[in-house]
Amino acid sequence: MKFELILDDLLTIPKVLLNFLKYYLSTEGQEKLESLRRDCKDPKIKRILIIGHAYNYFASLIPFRYLNSRYFSRVEENQDSTEKICVLYEIDEFNSYYNNLQDTQDTIFIFVASLGNSIQIRQGLKKLLTAKVDTSHIWGVSDYEESFLGVNSHHFLNLKYGTEKIMGTKSYINAILLLYLIGRTIMDKEAIPSKREEDIRKLIFEIKFYNQDWENHTQNLMNFLGENIDNLFFLSKGASLSSAYQTSLNFKAITQIFCVALSIGSFLHGPIRIVDKNFRSVLIIGDETNLKETNLLINKITQEKNGKIILLNNSRKLSSIGRSNKNIFVFEHTTENMYLAPIFEIIVLQYLIIQIAKNRGVMN
Repeated sequence: MKFELILDDLLTIPKVLLNFLKYYLSTEGQEKLESLRRDCKDPKIKRILIIGHAYNYFASLIPFRYLNSRYFSRVEENQDSTEKICVLYEIDEFNSYYNNLQDTQDTIFIFVASLGNSIQIRQGLKKLLTAKVDTSHIWGVSDYEESFLGVNSHHFLNLKYGTEKIMGTKSYINAILLLYLIGRTIMDKEAIPSKREEDIRKLIFEIKFYNQDWENHTQNLMNFLGENIDNLFFLSKGASLSSAYQTSLNFKAITQIFCVALSIGSFLHGPIRIVDKNFRSVLIIGDETNLKETNLLINKITQEKNGKIILLNNSRKLSSIGRSNKNIFVFEHTTENMYLAPIFEIIVLQYLIIQIAKNRGVMN
């Protein structure tokens, strides 16, 4: 992988997101989303099954959390407005293990894949078509309407990421945003009301502003972690788990350094025992649910075990705790919406990844 190619993709993300927003605010884009909402109003529809391919599986955590959560966030209106549930599958898991195809009249199947022509996507779609699943219940999210996924989807929504030199840099971010809009639509809400549009535009501006000084921000993070990193843990919860999983995937592939992504709860029940003064982690928090558990984790790592944490978050409450702790580097951003926060989180972490890889000489 070339450093300059990934960097170019990252620097053009604000423009890509603005083009995406422009399309889904257009008459054509609005009608596509509205048609989803009309079909989801069918009282027979009780379940949404999302099948994600590769990193789009991680992006699919956004609607999974949105549709199954009853948490009242600081910026999102009450979500307790539907009885629909959401189930999430990785495409290979779906192809190998999902066989409940006898009664699917209550289920919408949404396939999420950047290209839509992979062997796995073809296999999954053929599985449904062979079982004579109602084709109006098969939806697709991709960037190519002429792909196998596009041709076989009753509803097809375009990721609108244009081109990317390195797969996933732009398509993953657009997938998060589009799946959030789809989640709102399924919940019978207006996909982009004025307040949500304002949130998205603020996020784009924050990314653009960050891009102007990404080198200094990234160097500060690297100075805190230290030059000789031989492992890194990415810990999170809720919708921000998508950032932890995706970053871990990219980190191993690009830097060739061992890393792990875990939920806070999973980490506290076992792996916490390996923490020592050489332990380094990134804690990614996009909401204020269960701050008690988060504080417990922070205290155990930084005070009891003397490990270090980069605290990437959007909460003043949490940041205030971290600022007085020498073993915590606080990076607070302003995207309060917990379902949009992963977009900013992954950008900060992508810059960190490519800089570490360049310093190690595994990327030129």
